[in-house]
Amino acid sequence: MTLRSTAALALSSLLCLAPLASAQDSEPNNDPRIDPTTGRDTANWPLPPTFDHLHMKLDMTFPDMSEAAFTATQTLTLAARGTPRSTISLRAGPGIEVQSVTIAGQPVDFTKSRDLLDIRLPAPAAVAQAFDVAITYVCDFSANRGIGLTHSKPRDEGSPTDQAVQVHAQGEAEVNHLWFPCHDFPNEKLTTELIANVPEGFEVLSNGRLVSKQSTPDARSIVHWSQDLPHANYLVTLVIGKFSIVNIGGDDTARPGLPMAVWTPIGTEDNVKTVFSSTPAMVAFLERKLDEPYPWAKYDQSIVRDFNWGGMENTSATTLYRQAANATERGDEDGLIVHELGHQWFGDLMTCKGWKHLWLNEGWASYCEAMWDEQYANAEAAGLDPLKTGEIAPASEAGRKAYQRTVLGFVRRQRGGNNAYAPVYPSIVSNRYRNPDENFSKSDDVYSKGAIVLHMLRSGLGDDVFWKGVRLYIDQHKFTHVETDQFRRAFEEVSGRSLERFFDQWLIRPGLPRLDVDLTFDDATSTLTVAAKQTQRIDKLNPAYQFSLPLLCRFEDGRHQYVYLDVKGRDAAANFTLPAKPTQVSVDPTLTIFCANRITKPLAMWMNELRDGPSLFAQVAAAEALAAYQGDEVLSLLAHAAADESLDPVVREASLASLTGLEARRIAASLGSIPVQLGARAMVVGR
Repeated sequence: MTLRSTAALALSSLLCLAPLASAQDSEPNNDPRIDPTTGRDTANWPLPPTFDHLHMKLDMTFPDMSEAAFTATQTLTLAARGTPRSTISLRAGPGIEVQSVTIAGQPVDFTKSRDLLDIRLPAPAAVAQAFDVAITYVCDFSANRGIGLTHSKPRDEGSPTDQAVQVHAQGEAEVNHLWFPCHDFPNEKLTTELIANVPEGFEVLSNGRLVSKQSTPDARSIVHWSQDLPHANYLVTLVIGKFSIVNIGGDDTARPGLPMAVWTPIGTEDNVKTVFSSTPAMVAFLERKLDEPYPWAKYDQSIVRDFNWGGMENTSATTLYRQAANATERGDEDGLIVHELGHQWFGDLMTCKGWKHLWLNEGWASYCEAMWDEQYANAEAAGLDPLKTGEIAPASEAGRKAYQRTVLGFVRRQRGGNNAYAPVYPSIVSNRYRNPDENFSKSDDVYSKGAIVLHMLRSGLGDDVFWKGVRLYIDQHKFTHVETDQFRRAFEEVSGRSLERFFDQWLIRPGLPRLDVDLTFDDATSTLTVAAKQTQRIDKLNPAYQFSLPLLCRFEDGRHQYVYLDVKGRDAAANFTLPAKPTQVSVDPTLTIFCANRITKPLAMWMNELRDGPSLFAQVAAAEALAAYQGDEVLSLLAHAAADESLDPVVREASLASLTGLEARRIAASLGSIPVQLGARAMVVGR
């Protein structure tokens, strides 16, 4: 699922999550691990999967589309797990009024409370013996606003789509039980089929393949969809409305053979043909990169109104927000499109076993954005049409920069918004939350920090080992539920390395290290002295991080040399003898260790790094650091960098921002409102 803020990130990767930072200013008084009134452990545990849910058939009739109501018969195929079971417990929302429950045509007793349906079996269900339960019910979903099933009233103006009723589902995190009884937790998968009886003129979209579409003599339409491979209940979808269905697949695309369509408001067909034209190439690229074929019968994308998110990765049928139809240029929504497409593997094919492991869905989908940007730039650099090639394009400098540009967007979000520490704030991998939706917006962001962790893992292991680990993980766990330890073990198997500390530091504990780094060079002894101090909270629950910090030294004659500072506690320092005086010393230029850094080093090094740094990370850090200096030389360099079209746009933007800040301070200082020495020390926060 894509938050609206994440959708915006696809358009501007430089946004920060300011609300996350401000939310941390007011620290809770009590330990959030324990309920202060009862002493209860506040952890959330997976819903017990006492029955194997094998299949659901949901037969729905919408008698009047102007009303947010339908009648339904749901047939569930179940088998008891572990021991014979006498009761089936399903979550079923307050709008569901159960009329009858039958097994083999015979009525059985049931109890319906506000949010739970308990079905008492006439005899205990034998282990592993499948049987069908039929539930007939009426659902009033008029109270739902953006969750479960939403009824969107027609508009007075606009296209025929706008002037017609729309219905759309949103099941994540645990709200599909508001329109059908189910095991509403991600640790259970089943095949599904959905039959919808609607007035003629309305289109119906759901998961899987279209089995049939029939017209009836009473001007009704019956549409039957079947999802033949198992998926989680929160991924079941239904969209009803009056759409233009635009085909974006075909034999002349990069991914022939896969049905692909965009269900869009009437009148926006030309927009979506352009904006969604990357989709076939994205599918082909991810199939090859992951060494795993696209797993579902089709890939449709529907654009609906009154949708609270940017996108939702329903199996084979993604839902997108209304503004996506207003975009006009190819690339405008590529980040959103590839994010939701990536979920078809990471989230749908392999589903987090509980929301504790949500980063395996969202971190990967976010990382797919960086992967696609890299692939697109690589293809262009190789003289290939990025929308036509189904092959992985060879690596290039343009691809490296495009990838780093996207990762930098994730870095800036976390750098500005994550001051978390234990036990007050939950980590990425945490089962402490009041509502499962909180997992999508915490300081340890499953989107941006999750993607950064994947970047660090790739940087540390190298491309060959990293992608072997990814492919092994997929091979071992497709069509199953996944946990973080399973992901870790796949990489340990292919790398021969222990990764427990890495996963513990970046995923199990909250926050990130904040590092003050001081660099000095002694010309007489040709010695580089590096001193580092961790400045984040350090206590018994938040020990100092341990890592090896790489520093890249570059010399006048073009040579370069890496040195490494072992950081094992609050303070670390080392001397390195170098062959000559370095023109640049870049702290971790490829971001193998995600720290929020404050770096002090000679002005000349910052200036050289801005002109010709080893990475976009390093050049942006230099541009930001120069904002702390005064002088015509710095102003001139920043002005030149901001105007230099040979530099990457993100470097030019950072240079312009620093230049603007310097000029503003200089003007203010001349008016006597602030001292001219403000910010005289060279520092950069974050990398």
